[in-house]
Amino acid sequence: MPDNTPFGLTDKEREVLHLLAQGHDVKSAADTLNVSTNIVNERLREARRKTKSSSSRGAARLLAEKEDHKLSGPRISGLTQHRRQDEHSHSPRVRAVDGSHFSSRWRIPMLVAIVATVTALAGHVISTGGATSSSPSVVSTSPASDAVVAPGPIDLSVTFDRPMRRQSYSFVRKSAETYPNCGNNKPRQSADGRTFTLKCELEAGRHYEIWFNSQPYMNFVDEGGAPAIPYRLRFRAK
Repeated sequence: MPDNTPFGLTDKEREVLHLLAQGHDVKSAADTLNVSTNIVNERLREARRKTKSSSSRGAARLLAEKEDHKLSGPRISGLTQHRRQDEHSHSPRVRAVDGSHFSSRWRIPMLVAIVATVTALAGHVISTGGATSSSPSVVSTSPASDAVVAPGPIDLSVTFDRPMRRQSYSFVRKSAETYPNCGNNKPRQSADGRTFTLKCELEAGRHYEIWFNSQPYMNFVDEGGAPAIPYRLRFRAK
């Protein structure tokens, strides 16, 4: 193991922590890696021991702080995400054309911010320690929140209240079961910079959930670098 490996973690232990940071639980991480939940739990136990963390997600956050230049946002297809040359990030580094994470000047306050979840019937807007009253916010989505739509191809879109930074976005998956199939498609940004549109495919009878920004993936930022308030979109296909 190279001396510069964070906390002396093995590649497999880091891989599991990366998945937890993307919102996976033990079962979905095991399914993604095609291993048993016992193996995932064993790797997490070792990761907690090496990082001296009391929780697995705490260990994942510590690794993210040490290795933020290697850990990227969840892939839109929902696959395991590492910064390798043969993979593409859907949470680009805001200081590069095709990087993988948020700018280092935002890294520390966002990683330590605690997300306070608030159920909001009109929009499901979630307040976060990294966002303020001057932060950009979602003004509309397609489909609309709680909509019932036809299965098949769909243009999934989100519109903000102001122009957003180019090539910087975080479409975040919380569960493989509730994230649409978007293949390797990348979102298109409108000429005015406010709307991002992603081509996906919906299956009949499925319930869907997508987050636009969610800790630690906060790459929807305005032109001044302020992160957008995290927003949860839920809808279902007929």
